Amino acid sequence: MRKRISAAMIAMAALAVSGCSSSKPAPTQETTTVSPETTAQETKSAAKETEAPETKAEETKSSVAPIKLPDYHYTRENFPRMDGSTATVPLGKAIASAFLDSSEAEVDDLCRFNRTTQSFRNLLAGDADILIVGEPNAKVFKEMEEAGFKYRIENFATDALIFVVNEDNPVDSLTTDQIRDIYSGKITNWKEVGGNDAEIVPFQRNEGAGSQALILKHIMKDTPMMDAPKGLVATEMGELMTAVKSYDNSANAIGYSVYYYANDMKMAKGLKIIAVDGVSPNPETIRSEEYPHRNAYYSVIPEDADPTDEHVKGARVLYDWLVSTDGQRLISKMGYVSVMDVSSYGDSVSDTGHNHQDNFTRLNDAPAGTLTDVTPGGDYGMLIPYDGTSLYVSYGYGADGEDADGYSYLAGYMSGFFDTKGRLITDPVYNSIRVIDYYDYVEKNEISLPYYRAVKYDLPYDSVAFNSEEVTLPSESIHQKLISKDGSFVSPEYGYISGMRDHVLCKSTDETNDFVIYDLNADVVMTYDELNKANDGMIAKKLNQGEYLCEVSYSDGYYVFYLNDGYYYVDADTKKIVLGPYNYAEPFKDGRAFVRVGNFASVIDKTGKEYIGSGYDMADVLRNGYSVGKNDAGTDLYGKDGKLLKKLPVCNSIGVYDWGFYQTFPSDSGWYSVYYDNDGNELLNDEENIWNCGEKSPVAYAYGTKNGPENVNFENSEGIWLKNLLTGKSKFIEGASYAYPFYTIEGTADVPYIKVTTYANEDLDASECVYDEGFNEVFHIDNGYVNITSDVLTNEWLFVCDDSHGNHYSLYDRSFKPLAETESYPEVYENYIVSTCDNASIGLDPKGKEIFCYEMKGAYGNE
Repeated sequence: MRKRISAAMIAMAALAVSGCSSSKPAPTQETTTVSPETTAQETKSAAKETEAPETKAEETKSSVAPIKLPDYHYTRENFPRMDGSTATVPLGKAIASAFLDSSEAEVDDLCRFNRTTQSFRNLLAGDADILIVGEPNAKVFKEMEEAGFKYRIENFATDALIFVVNEDNPVDSLTTDQIRDIYSGKITNWKEVGGNDAEIVPFQRNEGAGSQALILKHIMKDTPMMDAPKGLVATEMGELMTAVKSYDNSANAIGYSVYYYANDMKMAKGLKIIAVDGVSPNPETIRSEEYPHRNAYYSVIPEDADPTDEHVKGARVLYDWLVSTDGQRLISKMGYVSVMDVSSYGDSVSDTGHNHQDNFTRLNDAPAGTLTDVTPGGDYGMLIPYDGTSLYVSYGYGADGEDADGYSYLAGYMSGFFDTKGRLITDPVYNSIRVIDYYDYVEKNEISLPYYRAVKYDLPYDSVAFNSEEVTLPSESIHQKLISKDGSFVSPEYGYISGMRDHVLCKSTDETNDFVIYDLNADVVMTYDELNKANDGMIAKKLNQGEYLCEVSYSDGYYVFYLNDGYYYVDADTKKIVLGPYNYAEPFKDGRAFVRVGNFASVIDKTGKEYIGSGYDMADVLRNGYSVGKNDAGTDLYGKDGKLLKKLPVCNSIGVYDWGFYQTFPSDSGWYSVYYDNDGNELLNDEENIWNCGEKSPVAYAYGTKNGPENVNFENSEGIWLKNLLTGKSKFIEGASYAYPFYTIEGTADVPYIKVTTYANEDLDASECVYDEGFNEVFHIDNGYVNITSDVLTNEWLFVCDDSHGNHYSLYDRSFKPLAETESYPEVYENYIVSTCDNASIGLDPKGKEIFCYEMKGAYGNE
């Protein structure tokens, strides 16, 4: 079986860009609505900024005036459908973040760009409203011409292909011909171009890589490129720019990159960007077209779209704004070279972090690059993941030259481990480190286990394989190990690892039934052979009839195995099948479990006895141990002893919350619900379909006016009503916009709170209040948001607050006691905190003191 995994998780792109001419935009009318004092990316004031070196793309600094957003009210509902190149995703996120006054994480779903060529086709098909895109090939324009498709196109930014040498190299400039001769092997010594008497070490990319295609097209042209020794080819884990500045501790190397990354991503530290044909790349020379190797970026909208459509209106406003002074300022702030010179405004290139430096000791003073695996040991205290090498992924420059997106964008990081003593235990050698988790049927949420899944990939050398957002890797190229949180246990290599309650199942590959199951002490508690032997060979017979074993869960002393012909309960002690087969089965909780037999649902005990009889099409177990079942005759409530307690009306469906359950009924306008507590007492008949309820807390919420809750939308509401369904107490919060329980990826956090959001003005500056179940305000934040997270090793619920622009984060415990302040979103590992800012991964102890810092380096590999 071959796995499909995201290219962003495994591919590191080389940095390059094609050259072309760009047209100048006509002046456009400036807008008047003033945004908050900073955009969603800005955090530093001009007073704190320092003048950058000439080789950086920093613009002249002066007093900074606020960037004005368009005089148009954008919402998620009317926001134009953007599409474009992978290279312009950062700009798309910045636009959506600023226009909707949300964090980039909150607008990520609005910026799923489909690459250059496909984005144009989406525009043509009516599946996009505006493109923010790199220059396409001629084939795209021909397709639109043949379809009679009319469009507007405007050049809003430019980038450039640059060349870098070690900062100690005396050569400051090369001609295009000299670069061509260096990479063809004609020039081999720096003295031939005015440098030292030293051999030139020309780093290049592997054959087929995107940047290799660029240099062939724009520099080499018809001249063959020399074959580079293997050691001088940056491949799957190659760090081309790092290699140029550190090769043999000499100043002999040369390499290439993209101006955007060398500047904005600060990849040029320790390097020198040289002039080409006597012109140094900087915003002015790139903008004026003096620098020879450039690439344009465009905004594109349909000419004949319906002007009354809200998405079309928003797209045209954005189209004009991008080439306005304020739009150009945002583009410049994002590190792109705006076509308009806006340097006099003093906007700094976005930089959300500080200049952190390495702060760690290496395990056993091991040389750099030699700590490639965790050695099992007992003195780590605890292992904690960190982000190391930055990964940049790019799709495009395929074999046919299609989808040439220009350059890559930040896709993730290579990872390593440090310990609670601040020691670096491994270099960043893993493609992924994640805590093992699983969906818990009892808690109805995602739960973590005290193990890490550490993954390494064997990457293909053929970069054409990376010309899509998914890359197919054979199972044998995916190497996983199970590592205990304290580092005392490191498993053999596995191809498949899956969590369940208190256990982890591992297989050598996903195409096998042979497994081992570890408990939380890293002891093997069951193997395939043991299970098969205990059941007289029955397991092998069943698993040979269909799919490979993959679905196993556990709780309350019993495993649930899916063995192709159904679900079976296996006693953890005897390893024998004791119940089954069922069409579906969930783990036991409090001695009871939900099962499905044929088309019917039931609740059974550990002997297989049905608590609620048969004939129900829906059934579940309540938090108090009662059971509820629904069929065409009505809904029945059973006690812990299996006796019928109540009969409720016939309904369409039932659902279960921690605090009770509900029935749904049809109505003229759709559906409505009736809510009950766990004892079957009716709490609320919501015939008008006004209220919304959360799974963990009995507090319901609804729009309304001072006179009471009403079935109205946000625009017609005067505020939010809260109602505790168990106590009957209610509260009206005038002016509030929204109310929500604290949702997680897989459910709702088990915290006794509800949050209420109020937007203070048209700029959508938000304040949020958190109320307990008695409607006492327990926390409040102005111009920011409060969200739920958890300690991934202890599963303890925590709160994270960030300002409206996502530039500052505060971590609190579940009682809102302050724990730490971080520059980026914090991850918590048994009270230790890790945050990854622009240039470093930082580890804090439980008191918030820094114990570890790893300064990031850029990595480039196959695109």
